[in-house]
Amino acid sequence: MSLSALVLGVWLVGALPPGASAEEARGEGPVAPEVLARCHADMERVLGEAARFGSVQRRAQALLAGLSTACGEVLPERLREGAGVAASARRAERSRRLLEAARGFVPEACLSSEPARAREVEALCPPPEDTLFVRPLPDSLDTGSYAFALAVRARLRERGAYDARSQRWVAEFLLRSALDAEAEAHRATRRSD
Repeated sequence: MSLSALVLGVWLVGALPPGASAEEARGEGPVAPEVLARCHADMERVLGEAARFGSVQRRAQALLAGLSTACGEVLPERLREGAGVAASARRAERSRRLLEAARGFVPEACLSSEPARAREVEALCPPPEDTLFVRPLPDSLDTGSYAFALAVRARLRERGAYDARSQRWVAEFLLRSALDAEAEAHRATRRSD
């Protein structure tokens, strides 16, 4: 817990109703069952909408665009807004936007914009086992997508909303981001030939 969170928690203690915690007052910690149900339904919707797209690039964009409107009472506005802005950005800009959105939700070691490849930060910021990614990370996965997926995962876990749908969103987003970069590199190689 950060010093500011601790100070805020101590400051709020006098203003909280009996039985309430500082985490609940800040909108952190587990959420009510009906909020979880809405978030789980949102994640199911996002995955379903993204699955309609055959293009890897469009699917990655759809996962981000869908997340921008999902789990409003669970995911912080900054993560949702970052997803919405990044969904329509070009690859380099998308990575930068996702890095900025993830700031504060993952360790600084995960946020390095140089190097731009996630594989180069994974020693300091390893993928959790439940992301279904094995080490080493795909060479084409950018740091922004990696850090953002870890931030979404961390926040959903903190709030008690991380389930099979959320796990699938993280895995799907990481995979589609890596495949999108590979496809872009392939297109660039074909143009130069």
